[in-house]
Amino acid sequence: MKNFTQFLFLIAVLLIGAGRVQAQGILTTGAHAGGGDALAPASIVSPDSIYVNTDSRPAFAGGDAALTTYLTKNIRYPEAAMRQHVSGRVYVSFVLNREGRVTDAHVVRGPGYGLNEEALRLVWLMPNWAPARQQGQAVRVACTIPINFDTQK
Repeated sequence: MKNFTQFLFLIAVLLIGAGRVQAQGILTTGAHAGGGDALAPASIVSPDSIYVNTDSRPAFAGGDAALTTYLTKNIRYPEAAMRQHVSGRVYVSFVLNREGRVTDAHVVRGPGYGLNEEALRLVWLMPNWAPARQQGQAVRVACTIPINFDTQK
């Protein structure tokens, strides 16, 4: 019986802790990710924070079609991947700063064979984007894009 009571107490503590985390998430959802120990009200825009969900999303100059055209036009299929007939999708995460420039780019997942490095090269060379905006102010925003490689093209 004592073990059962301890088990129930542990469950109650975990549930209370989960409720606290959920309550904190409500205050910051849509506001920003990261940025300090204290909770900031959702109405304050922090220039140093990296946002995930913003009032207006960042936009590649010319839209999604122009992004696809840029990637298609500038891609250089790595020789090692061509020899091995390696196709796949590389996911690249990066932060767009307040001016719309790419910073902190890195590969989240990819097949290798030089495809990851080529995807990073393409992202680092992208022209500036229209920045994301939160409450009318340009803010830094985290982005992830997939870049497809196909040996059939």
